[in-house]
Parts: sequence; C-alpha cells; structure tokens
Amino acid sequence: MSDLMRYGIAVSPGTPVNQILTGWMNAWFVNMRDPRFRLRERMVAFHNAMDRAFGAYLAQLREELASLRKRLPQPTREDPFPNLEALSAVKELEAYIRRVESVRTLALSAPVPPDEYVFHGRAEHEGLLNELARMDGEIAEKMQALSPQTIDEVEQMLRARNERWHALVQP
Repeated sequence: MSDLMRYGIAVSPGTPVNQILTGWMNAWFVNMRDPRFRLRERMVAFHNAMDRAFGAYLAQLREELASLRKRLPQPTREDPFPNLEALSAVKELEAYIRRVESVRTLALSAPVPPDEYVFHGRAEHEGLLNELARMDGEIAEKMQALSPQTIDEVEQMLRARNERWHALVQP
C-alpha cells in the first residue's frame, strides 16, 4: 500500500469516489522504502555488476592477447612463415574472447522484470521473481572466478534463467 496520508485520501470519508481513487493511488504509487519493491532495482544492479565483471575479464584477456602477439617472431627473409603453434595460440585466445563477449551479451540481454510484475504481480509472479533472484545469486557465485570452465556454466545458467522467464511471459 502506498503512503496515502501524503495525498489526504486515507483520512477522507469512505465514499465510492474516494475508494476508487484510493485503488488508483495504490495501483500507481508504491512505497519504495518497502524492501520487497527493491527486487527489480537489485536485479538491475546485478546486471550492471555482471557487465563490469565481464568487462574487467575481457580487458585482462585482451592484455594477454596483446602480449602473445608481441611475442610472435617477425617474419624474415630466411624464415618468412610465422610459428604455427604460436599463431594457433593467438587464434584460440581470439576465439575465446569472442565467446566471452557473446556470454557478456547474453548476460546483458537477460530480462529484468518490468515494474508491473514487481509492484502489481500475482503469487505466480512473486514465485518467479524469487526464483530469478535465486538464479542470479547462483550466477554471481559462479562468476567469482571466471575461467573457461566457469564461462560454460555461466552461459548455461543464463540460458536457463532466460528460458524460465520466457516460459511465463510467452505461454
């Protein structure tokens, strides 16, 4: 329920017009100090934190790629072809960077429930929101130490989260 005292409706007589107006005020004005209405805000903050974590990890990988490229021997007249092993390591790291970028895009495109699901939702919406919050917590635990193994797990968890959301939104 919103802070109706501020609008003078809560102390007015209980006429039908005031009851309708009270219903409209409750539907559109939400007490943001109530912790259950901060779920969407926390999910947006989590997405921003994921973006920062993936950005830092990608910066680290790009530094490694730059150092690998610097260590590649320059072709000379006597040896015009580059070392294929070193070149394959560079190509593998480039492919891994593209994979991490795709997982970052998947993380940024993960849906955040709209306000009407948070503020005016039914019991099934509350269950879904709690499940999404739990999934976000599991993803955050996996992202504590990003590596090639955890990237696969994070991607699977993000896909499962997106599928869970789309199962409710698109019946």
